[in-house]
Amino acid sequence: MCEWRHEPGRIEGTQPGELVLCCPACPHPHVNLPDGWEKRWLYRLFIAVDANFRLCRLNVSDELNDPSLNQGYAYFVEEQGFKAYLKEYGDIIPEEEKSTCNNHDAVKLANSRGGKGAAATGVGAVVCGRHDMKRPLSVGDLQKGERYLNMDYFILSMLTCDTPPDLVISYDIACQWHKNFFVHMGKYPAQLRLHQTEGNILYLVPKFHLPAHILKCHNDFSFNFSAKVGRTDGEAPERGWAAMNALANSMKEMGPGSRQDTLDDHFGDYNWRKIVILGAYDTVAAQAQHVAKFISYEDALWVEHLTAVNQWRSMVLAWESNRMKPNPFSPTLRHESIPVTENAVQLELAREEKTENSIEIRHDVSPSEFIAQGLQLEEAQARLIDDIKELGAHSTDLQRTRIQQQANRISCKVDAWSEIQKVYMPKTSLLRARDDDQHPPGVETHPTKIPLYLPSMALRLDVVDPSPKNTIINDEHHLRLAQAHNTLAMLRDHLLLKSYLMIWRQQFSRGQRYGTRANTLMHRVETKISADAAQYQRTYAALDVVSTYLRQHEWKKDLFPLRPEDISGLNSNNNLRSEGHPLRIKWCKSHARAQRWQEECELLVEEIRCVKVTFQFYEKVWKDRAERVDLSGARAYALKQAALWQELEKSAAEQWSSTLMSLPPLPHEVPDPTLNLDSP
Repeated sequence: MCEWRHEPGRIEGTQPGELVLCCPACPHPHVNLPDGWEKRWLYRLFIAVDANFRLCRLNVSDELNDPSLNQGYAYFVEEQGFKAYLKEYGDIIPEEEKSTCNNHDAVKLANSRGGKGAAATGVGAVVCGRHDMKRPLSVGDLQKGERYLNMDYFILSMLTCDTPPDLVISYDIACQWHKNFFVHMGKYPAQLRLHQTEGNILYLVPKFHLPAHILKCHNDFSFNFSAKVGRTDGEAPERGWAAMNALANSMKEMGPGSRQDTLDDHFGDYNWRKIVILGAYDTVAAQAQHVAKFISYEDALWVEHLTAVNQWRSMVLAWESNRMKPNPFSPTLRHESIPVTENAVQLELAREEKTENSIEIRHDVSPSEFIAQGLQLEEAQARLIDDIKELGAHSTDLQRTRIQQQANRISCKVDAWSEIQKVYMPKTSLLRARDDDQHPPGVETHPTKIPLYLPSMALRLDVVDPSPKNTIINDEHHLRLAQAHNTLAMLRDHLLLKSYLMIWRQQFSRGQRYGTRANTLMHRVETKISADAAQYQRTYAALDVVSTYLRQHEWKKDLFPLRPEDISGLNSNNNLRSEGHPLRIKWCKSHARAQRWQEECELLVEEIRCVKVTFQFYEKVWKDRAERVDLSGARAYALKQAALWQELEKSAAEQWSSTLMSLPPLPHEVPDPTLNLDSP
């Protein structure tokens, strides 16, 4: 048992969170930061927030009979202060807020988790976002679900410890939680209010969780698109929970104090094991690879699109400094009324069908769904034709089987869709009967040759019901517009890829093996380009028919007939006009990817320095303690700890010496950066 008689303040002199093993790679004021650190982005603190509902506790014992020995000196918040906070502010902070994003469980189930007999439904925690270490005073119990009230306390309690002014907060519902964070904080007691301002905090969503969010969140809360975050993914809590979940069964019937002390011990052990194995991995090689790819890609754009590239760079820099500016990663069109995707059009048409009584719905499948399914079948037929062409004379049985299965699926879908067509386009039944009469008896029509008779085709044959309640012509017009824009975007992407592959093949492809591989890849891309061009031409022809009938020709200001000479890569004939956004987005993403790897290298160098300085700091702390005590046992223990930190510093220096030699110099170490991707 450790005794504290040599400490002047005894146990009562222990400061909140003092018993924590802190992350040595994170910035700690007065510990590992150099002079002038306040103005450098490298000293941002990355934190990640999450909850774990596996670590629940049943209603067994109480604080009186089973108190915690740590009492807020380590990772768990101090229990009495936390309960007083919940009691005082539980009715002030709203439990539910309207979400502008998808229905995330963390928001939707904030007040419905848990079960009968549960004293704690789980724990919430704040961890180091880059190195996955628990922060001091950052863990606490959840009484219901992942309520803002609880999570705010854990974050603010952790930030009362000495922290830098600039923060990056990763949270799976950051898009919703951050909106009222400072509003809520203004209602909390003074000791829970940040010294950081709202402009000093960057809110992001972890990479694995981001796909579950709406498109706007993908652009506004992405680690990949945000400057000065390196390759951080924000998923550190998930890795930590995986290591702690094995404790769940043994702790759920513990008393409150025993459970907290057990978790504190395991969190400390987890942090210690992290400290002794900190290392750098494949960052250097990956950085060089992605920067080289970006430079090669930009070289393909530079000659003909110098002005545009400089404009895009300015847009990126403006957005990074002020996120209220236009997001360069978001697609934009000249006419904002044109939806970007077919899914967006389908949603808008479905809303119209719900609100407008004039639309006649005669089937479980609505008119807009009927047309959308028809367009999907048309694309499936075209893909099947292309796949059949690719078979060749020496195709295998497996390849032919897959083609036949694909044809069977399309045939079944066309048959089912034709039954719905009888409801909305009854005259097409006569056309199909005529087709059957003209077809040789006993010979089955191939699925690719079954005419669909969509309104654009049926208009030419005068077999569409002209009733004003029949909206299928208008539906096809809207869906074809979106289809045309989507197809053009894919065509541009594939043309850009082809241009890049040509440059790559000329510069790097040597020998028969790599030449064959490059040619195979080029053939695949050219096949996709041909398919995109054919799809656009079909869509344009259909649009021309339905717009003539509807007398709506505004779309021709944005979309033009596709000529063979238009289907080319990057050359002097390209002009970016209003349709430059796909090229811009491609450049922005490539630029961001290279920048993140550049930043990761800079962060890595600084974190290596922080680790070594932190180890030296703790070595000095223990040596100072050894000089302050007269007891030989206490002095020996302090010197042992000092030697341990000295050995850790020596081991870290040896491990990272080769890594540091291979990294490019940092901007503050040389007059000019080795490679500044934002320099024209």
